[in-house]
Formats: sequence, structure tokens, C-alpha cells
Amino acid sequence: MGIAEQMGRTLARTAISVNIKERLDFSCALFTSDGGLVANAPHIPVHLGAMQAAVKFQVQYWNSEGREGIKEGEVLVSNHPQLAGGSHLPDITVITPVFHEGKVIFFVASRGHHADIGGIAPGSMPPHSTCLEDEGAMIIAFKLVKDGTFDEKGITEILQSPGKIPGNTGTRNLRDNLSDLRAQVAANQSGIRLLHELVKEYGLRQVDAYMKFIQCNAEACVR
Repeated sequence: MGIAEQMGRTLARTAISVNIKERLDFSCALFTSDGGLVANAPHIPVHLGAMQAAVKFQVQYWNSEGREGIKEGEVLVSNHPQLAGGSHLPDITVITPVFHEGKVIFFVASRGHHADIGGIAPGSMPPHSTCLEDEGAMIIAFKLVKDGTFDEKGITEILQSPGKIPGNTGTRNLRDNLSDLRAQVAANQSGIRLLHELVKEYGLRQVDAYMKFIQCNAEACVR
């Protein structure tokens, strides 16, 4: 839990939008290698269940036959609520694998509410929308960072893509989008650093075992 909370502090300090920096509309969490939730910091409760679904979807999507898998130095991003475990389109989830000796051992993720990602009305939450496209840019699966490089061009094209639909526009505040996405990447990186320190101090076997204990205890508590 402490690691997820520290990720949140990093995100709040490095983001520039009012939504994330001041209103604190974000969540940070740790997951097992298959995408199972271990610890979600007490940020935004509505993100709790959906973030696990988002991570599990990305694990299955990128590791399915014919796709390139998930490699070290990559960061994944999605927001689609119907297909990829999102909550609503303005909530963009950034997911980073944690590698140890060439193998994914955990995932860390941060979900932040972006003030605008395009659509038919400012704020990307139009009360009179009739389809998902009206809310703005949709991301099912995209590698935001590849080989350690932030793909600004690729994510910009996605965020501006609603403008191709009649009556819609692309994001109205690209600068904040890009800055906050970088802040989410940085928050995830802080979680990875702390997880590596934990594994170095106690060993992967013990850390992994206690993560499973946490999951089993949580299951027992809600039964």
C-alpha cells in the first residue's frame, strides 16, 4: 500500500492539470504478473475494480498470438470502457511492467482523469451523448513508451483523432494531456523503483508470497 501511495504523491507533484494536481482525481495500484490487483491506494474508489480489468486486458491482448508481447522499457495506455476495462474515456490508464531478471514479475498502473480528450463538448462528458465516440478519443491498446522513448507523435494522433468524426473535435488541451501522461509514467517508475528495492531486501519469493497472502486475505474479508 505504501508503494501505491508514494506513486500517488509522485503523480500529484509532477502533473500540471487541475484535475490531477489539485483535485487529485487519480488512482495508483500494484498488480501481479497476470494483472490481479494487490494494493490500490485510497484515491478514487470507482477505479478499484476497473483498474484490474484494464491490466488483465492488456496482459492478454499483448501476449496473444500474433502480437509482440510486453518488453522491458515499454509502457501501455488505454481508456476504453467497453473493451479494455476503462471506467469512462477521460480516465486514462497508464500501465508499466516490472521486470526482474528478464521476466515480468508485477505491474504498476496509474489512472488519471484528463480534463478533455475531445468529443462533442468540452470536458469530454457530454450529457446528451448518444454513443461512446461523442466522449472523445478511444484507446484500446497502445504502447505509450517503446524502447524507453515516449511516443508523443503516436499518442497525439490518437488524442486528435475524434476531430475526424463530423461534429466532434480532438482534444482541446493537448499540452496538459501530454504532461499528465508523462507524470503518470513517472509515477509508475517510482513504484517500480520501490518494488525493486523491496525485492532486493526480502527476495522475490517472499515478496510474491506476501502479495498472494494479501489477495487471499482480501478475498476472505469480503466473503
